[in-house]
Amino acid sequence: RQALTTAKTQEENRAGFLLTVVSGSGGAGKSTVATLAALLGARRGLRTALLDADLQFGDLAALMGDAPSVPAEEVARTGAVPDELSGAPLVLVSAPRALERSEVVAASMGSVVDVLVASFDFVVANTGGGWDDVHLLLLERAAASLFLVDQRASSVRACRHALDLCLRCGIATGSFLLAVNRCTRHAPFTSIDVSSALDGAHVAELADGGREVEELLGAGMAQSLVEASSPLCISIEGVLDELLPLASRPASAGVQAPLARIGLAPKADAGLRGKQRKRKGRASRREAALAKDAS
Repeated sequence: RQALTTAKTQEENRAGFLLTVVSGSGGAGKSTVATLAALLGARRGLRTALLDADLQFGDLAALMGDAPSVPAEEVARTGAVPDELSGAPLVLVSAPRALERSEVVAASMGSVVDVLVASFDFVVANTGGGWDDVHLLLLERAAASLFLVDQRASSVRACRHALDLCLRCGIATGSFLLAVNRCTRHAPFTSIDVSSALDGAHVAELADGGREVEELLGAGMAQSLVEASSPLCISIEGVLDELLPLASRPASAGVQAPLARIGLAPKADAGLRGKQRKRKGRASRREAALAKDAS
């Protein structure tokens, strides 16, 4: 705890918005959600870094295909992001290539985060399934944290255990957003179910993207998934609307585009036409009354 406090970055030196994606156990979809959140952030015009802090078994390099990348151990060693990547809208900071290097990089994770939040507008940190000091460091540094729960009862129980750990370690949970993943019409859990299990906490829902998500991510085509406006991507876009500062949100037309595709977008002139109809109705009633009085 003392080491985490000593390594904590001062608020006045923080530049970028750090979003940490965690879950109580493995398999909740952290890698998928973190990858898509980073791509959607870059699409908003934010210079974005995707940090794979699953230091032992992180596979974001495979999911991102040929995206510009730099190993986390190189950032820790040099204290900077390579100059040739400075102009890229999205940079992947990948997990160590050698498994035995994970402990070395974990010890330097504080300095890696310092470099990224000083160099990028938006930093998304993916985490592993097993909790360790890296989780606590990233949660302490984060401007917001997305806590994923999947459709298993064990995932809900693991979420409660992890939240209890955060409270024991003195990590404020006010910036946490809980989200239940893989939601469908016939899914076992909804946000209401998970909220009830977690004492009424606010819980968002992430839609199940179906087989398309696994197929495109497995082929390293995450960008294609975003461009296809998958239901999962639309859900994550809504989460970013809730978490990111207002200045980073897309124009209103972009926000309403997914709604328009399913016939739910409000029409801009509907209110105006309604007011015009009311005014015409009142005028016609007045004319009728005057004609009656004249007769």
